[in-house]
Amino acid sequence: MRWGLAAAVCAAFSAVAALPAQAANRGEVIAELGPPPLARAIASSRVLKPTARLDLAAPLSSGYRADLARAQTRVAQRVRAAIPGAEIRWRYTVTLNGLAVVLPARDVARLRRIPGVVRVDGNSRFVAQDTANVTAVKAPLIWGPDLSTAGQGVKIGIIDDGIDQSHPYFAAQGFVAPAGFPRGQKAYTTGKVLVARSFWPPSLKTAAARQPFETGLSAHGTHVAGIAAGDYATRTPGGVSLSGIAPRAYLGNYKVYSRPDLGDGLNGNAPEVVAGIEAAVADGMDVINLSLGEVEIDPRRDVVARALDAAAAAGVIPVAAAGNDFADFGHGSIISPSTAAQAISVAAADVSDFRPTISWFSSAGPTPVSLRLKPDVTAPGSDIVSSLPGKQFGSLDGTSMASPHVAGAAALLVQRHPDWTVEQVKSALVTTGSPVYATAKSTVEVPVTREGGGLIDVSAADQPLLFTAPTSLSFGLVRPGQAPARSLVLSDAGGGAGIWSAAIDAQSSPPGTTVTVPATATIPGRLAVSVHAGAREGDAQGFVVLTQNGVRRRVPFWAHVETPVLAKLPVTRLTRPGTYTGNVSGRVSRIGSYRYPDDPSGFGVPTQLDGPERVFRIKLGRAAANMGVAVMARAPGSTITPRLVYAGDENRLTGVAGLPLDINPYSKRYDTPAAVVGAIAPPAGTYDLVFDSRSLDTAGRCTFRFWVDDLRPPAVRLLTPRLAAGGLLRIRAIDAGAGVDPASLAVTVDGRHVPAAFASTSGVIVVSTTALAAGRHRLHVGVADYQETKNDENRGGPSLPNTATLNAAFSIR
Repeated sequence: MRWGLAAAVCAAFSAVAALPAQAANRGEVIAELGPPPLARAIASSRVLKPTARLDLAAPLSSGYRADLARAQTRVAQRVRAAIPGAEIRWRYTVTLNGLAVVLPARDVARLRRIPGVVRVDGNSRFVAQDTANVTAVKAPLIWGPDLSTAGQGVKIGIIDDGIDQSHPYFAAQGFVAPAGFPRGQKAYTTGKVLVARSFWPPSLKTAAARQPFETGLSAHGTHVAGIAAGDYATRTPGGVSLSGIAPRAYLGNYKVYSRPDLGDGLNGNAPEVVAGIEAAVADGMDVINLSLGEVEIDPRRDVVARALDAAAAAGVIPVAAAGNDFADFGHGSIISPSTAAQAISVAAADVSDFRPTISWFSSAGPTPVSLRLKPDVTAPGSDIVSSLPGKQFGSLDGTSMASPHVAGAAALLVQRHPDWTVEQVKSALVTTGSPVYATAKSTVEVPVTREGGGLIDVSAADQPLLFTAPTSLSFGLVRPGQAPARSLVLSDAGGGAGIWSAAIDAQSSPPGTTVTVPATATIPGRLAVSVHAGAREGDAQGFVVLTQNGVRRRVPFWAHVETPVLAKLPVTRLTRPGTYTGNVSGRVSRIGSYRYPDDPSGFGVPTQLDGPERVFRIKLGRAAANMGVAVMARAPGSTITPRLVYAGDENRLTGVAGLPLDINPYSKRYDTPAAVVGAIAPPAGTYDLVFDSRSLDTAGRCTFRFWVDDLRPPAVRLLTPRLAAGGLLRIRAIDAGAGVDPASLAVTVDGRHVPAAFASTSGVIVVSTTALAAGRHRLHVGVADYQETKNDENRGGPSLPNTATLNAAFSIR
């Protein structure tokens, strides 16, 4: 993965002579309250009338927010009374109704019980999409000869790691800040960069974290901002002339990355990302760009994706990178928050040749948990030249670079069509996209799960003729004999009224499966689209094509016909956490593969499992912070490997976490196979743990550990502070939840790494001292539990929340 970061419900280090316990065990969560936020209240209310753009200054809006604020104050008082030392860091009223609370990890359960709190969400961490060439998306065709429609007056919020406002690509000549601006930390604003705000996690105390730009670390946001709205005809030091997609648009800098990561620049946590979204909406941004991402979890528990949907309801266009993980995970590799229903999820293409080709890294749909058709569109994302700090320019690759192309395009459309809604802007971009190919010589278009509606064409999107709602059709998993139908609402975008021809352009379809539409569609009106599933598995995908007078408009669709067998297999119920044995020998092979994601072979995780399997069923009675299973031991020669899926369907993995892979970027085994599967923030429901194998001959027995809500690291204690020469140094490491992971063990003596062995039955770490001289020595031990391999969300505390550290001294006589 190139985007996942460590995560857990709470974060704590166990240490001797290191971190104070109170500081080490504090985490940050979002406590949501009952009434809906303003954006959702307006969208569903008959009193608070929705408009194309949310007016925060309207009397009803300000009155509603004031009511929410008063209720939040009452809840905050209860929080402080019930949890001494709890800190309220951020308040949300527009896109969420809630409070960001810093509190001891042990008090999260108490927070959930406070009257008025309806949900407590953990703190997901997001990381910039590393690594893309500014090329044409036909934006200059609608700028006008005097740049009169190049984004004037439109504000694009860059929610990222900061913008270098002093860069020549953002020169303020010719820009006049509108009334009420600049805002935030004004020393970092100009007539072009109107807002500069920083949102940092509570554990960071540095002055740099509080600044909206960090020299040497804010390169990603500066590059992204230049793609979206770099000044027209800016000269690089090499003499090249560059322009952003909307060169006359304003920028807003919302720095939500502040935590340095190991090789990935800066990272951000969910409360800070939501705070950035909230501020961008409140500041009046018209478009927001999020070139960041994390693995998808259940959308009901994904606060950042929900905040993006609420921003759309408030009239702000959310654009997000689709992810850079196709080579590693195949289909089902789309990342959150581009998984949000209302977000415009953007894939990347290489447009350096005569025909656009999909970038090798660009993630593919569907979304792994919610099973939505994403991405929505494609934009240039390979070898993109843009601004870098220090008045530099450089080339980067990634869907991070594709996304601001679409943000800039949306800004152009907002200026030219201020009455268009968020969904109408999205529809215009999706339905007018052009084909993207696998290679420059290919004549076959890549599937919609790679390109969405295709490469954006801003000139065509400026005159879409029609709007569709929704902008794409997701049928999800369909079983033989089923015939689900979806309805497209068609409306006139100007010049599109009347009768259009309708047809299906199928890119793939399993034998016996058909997708049908009536021969004609009337605008305004509705068009029924139906899938009739045959008996064979596979993807039915392509476009609903509408044609009138030689003009074509395309709506992507996707369905996967499945014939799951997992529901037919016998199950053994796991009723409580603990250590168990499982044996797949003597059973038959019924399941060969799992999805989504469907191809993790890039990380060495086997995808074809032709041996027998054994199924254990888990019923989760309530939502949890995490859930997992680790294989602790296998029989010699056994290839037994676990998967975690939603009950009864091998096609419904719990996302990336359901694969046997270490997904914690702080782990030394990051992106390597690990016999641990799990679910991040799983909702109440039923899940199947499947032990599968590669062949009949390599089936066998295993010992495994099952846990729910492991929020604590192992307890570590030195047993032998004094020992004789040549004696064994003993350290006890015990974890009542996921269990101690021997592969995580790292021991140093006097700053040098030394071999160590862990006995799981006694929980004792043993270190030889035969090479040590008599006297006093310094000991450092780092050890994690198995849950640490699945921590790809950060809860506002240390980077490795399920890792304990011990710093101590021992003496040899």
